[in-house]
Amino acid sequence: MSIQTIGIVSTGDMGHQVGRTLREGGFRIVTALDERSERSRNLAEKAGIENVGNLATLISHADLLLSVMPPAEAVGFASVVAAQMAATGNRPLFADCNAIAPATSRKVATMITEAGAHYLDAAVIGMPPGRKNPPRLYVSGERPERLQVLARPDMIVRTLDGGVGAASAIKMCYAALNKGGMTLEALAIIGAAQLGLSVELRRELADAQPQMLARIEERLPWLAADAKRWSGEMLEIAKTFSDVGLTPLMHEGAAEIFQLLADSPLAAETRETADRSRSIEDAVAAFAASLSARGRDEAD
Repeated sequence: MSIQTIGIVSTGDMGHQVGRTLREGGFRIVTALDERSERSRNLAEKAGIENVGNLATLISHADLLLSVMPPAEAVGFASVVAAQMAATGNRPLFADCNAIAPATSRKVATMITEAGAHYLDAAVIGMPPGRKNPPRLYVSGERPERLQVLARPDMIVRTLDGGVGAASAIKMCYAALNKGGMTLEALAIIGAAQLGLSVELRRELADAQPQMLARIEERLPWLAADAKRWSGEMLEIAKTFSDVGLTPLMHEGAAEIFQLLADSPLAAETRETADRSRSIEDAVAAFAASLSARGRDEAD
């Protein structure tokens, strides 16, 4: 099957940039924006992605459907897609590109294949296309080389052996280190503030780990903008490790830290609106206030 029209749901931070680079590569890129947020609409327009309205129309147009959304939404979306496929007879190749556990990917695969469509397990590692370093799109499953046509100067495609779940697994292991590490940094910085030792900890980091301190100061003030969807990703990582006999507790804790940030007022920001000039002190104060509010709620 020749891939000419690609459907993308949704057109968030990653999805709209993937759509943009694929459109620039000559593909027709479509999405379904009925009942989507104004932000998704604006990002789709910015990327030159065509809105076909609803999901049924999208499925009827697409040769390939890319699911790119917060991990907590992946299974529900796949269920809706599978029902639409079964009802209409339109069955595009479905690639789940979300940060989900291998077992979750296999669950999605069952839904899609029982509807009569082909399924590929996929995962994006790295920042959206168009940044300094191109992201890597990992693909596994039956004939993963079918997605090599998506390779672009600003998006690398890598196929994996191991069947459905392999691409999701490498995403989980990478994010366990990368985003999991972010929560450990946030935990230590917020904890030091609660203990009245912020100045002392930062002085010690400046002496012993200046690169770590610079990284924390750069990203902690805007981390709440991504925290809600990354909390769900941490739970998928916890499931991944639990399924192979390792403790899930570390990344269940990481999910709690991201949820703390997601409960703060700073979580109302997006990557476009986040105040990149905000000091780490102001960010930590907001997170501490969220922690205090949580304590009051639990006391009640």
